[in-house]
Amino acid sequence: MSEKIFEAPEQKEVHELEYEVDTVNERTGSSYGAYYNIVSIIAGTGTLQLPFALNQAGWIGALIILIATLMAIYTGNLLIKCLYYDGVNRLHDIPAVGEAAFGKPGKYFLRVFHYSILLGATCIYIMLIGLNINTLLEMVNVNIDKKIWIAIGAVVVLIPYLFLKTVKEVAWLSAMGVLTTACVIVICVVAGLVEYSVDNVRNDHDIVRWANLPVALGSICFSFGGNVIYPHVEAGMRNPKSWNKVLGCAIMTVCVMYLLISVCCYFVFGVSTVSPIYDNLKGGGAKVSAILLITIHIIMASPLYLTSFANEMEELLKINRQHHSKAREFILRSILRTIILGSCTLVAMFVPFVSDFMSLIGSLSYSIILFMAPVTLYIKLYGFKKLAFWEKIACTLIMIIALSACILGTKDAVIQFSNSVHGEGSSAPKH
Repeated sequence: MSEKIFEAPEQKEVHELEYEVDTVNERTGSSYGAYYNIVSIIAGTGTLQLPFALNQAGWIGALIILIATLMAIYTGNLLIKCLYYDGVNRLHDIPAVGEAAFGKPGKYFLRVFHYSILLGATCIYIMLIGLNINTLLEMVNVNIDKKIWIAIGAVVVLIPYLFLKTVKEVAWLSAMGVLTTACVIVICVVAGLVEYSVDNVRNDHDIVRWANLPVALGSICFSFGGNVIYPHVEAGMRNPKSWNKVLGCAIMTVCVMYLLISVCCYFVFGVSTVSPIYDNLKGGGAKVSAILLITIHIIMASPLYLTSFANEMEELLKINRQHHSKAREFILRSILRTIILGSCTLVAMFVPFVSDFMSLIGSLSYSIILFMAPVTLYIKLYGFKKLAFWEKIACTLIMIIALSACILGTKDAVIQFSNSVHGEGSSAPKH
């Protein structure tokens, strides 16, 4: 496959596609780095809220996690396969695949949702950094405006963001992020089991909670969102043929992490399980450590979203060595990235109900980009008739589940946003 990628195209498609000019010199990243990038970007978004999703769904939620795992692996593989659909060149991102399949309308339609995830997640992450720092300091009676901590958190994120040019260079941050997430899981599980044995309190559990099952379905499916960065991760891999194996191992790792914390914590806390899960822990070292570590994870994961977006903007604005000297490229890249992060920080600091609004956008964007788009694009580019029978069944089921999650997740987000606007809810984001 790698030989075909870099051949000069013999024939162009009808409409001009956004092909990468040369990715040979960019493919220096290891498969381990790609693995850490994928685990880091996915695990942090769901680790702390999935025990609550299990509370909403009942024990059947564990089965839904397994199903969502298989869906995420399959659609992630489909997405990367679409990048090479013509066997000659490689398309560089999801909007470019949309153009290949549906022309300019497909490109701009997917670009809206693609960018809303990259920038929306960044806004939420920057906000969470500030809020978590504020929570930790309030425990020792230090009260400073949350906006100040949000700004400080943004500055901390800006440092690696300016100096790490591509996603593959962020891999070491991702490895640290994965380690902190694993530590949070161990802390929550161990602390929960200790409380369970010491307090001798037995909470109720449900096999299925039909009323909340649709909402839990959306929460669990969206917790595997990460394919907005997959094209960038795969583009930096020295051995792109190992993509399927890397993706499978990464998402299975996330699945194990999710099942460990959600099953154990739901077993301990039962119907009293909340989100984020560390709010179920008694105040003390365990809770403080969990908040501190997840904050470190967010700091490590934020550059992944930011760098993916910046790389696409730099490609669009021709901020690269082909058009500028090394020094000028760095200056222009630094200015652009500072503007991007500064804009996200201002939104996180001053826009009312930003987390609820981002949840609303995310419900639409994740269901489309994570599940619907890869299936639809794959069918359009390769043809439904060419799919194996099991693939036709799988694609149909994925579309049904994704559409259900989209509708129900959007409905829930609209209700929460409405409640916040009318002063009945909180704009504090869920982790």
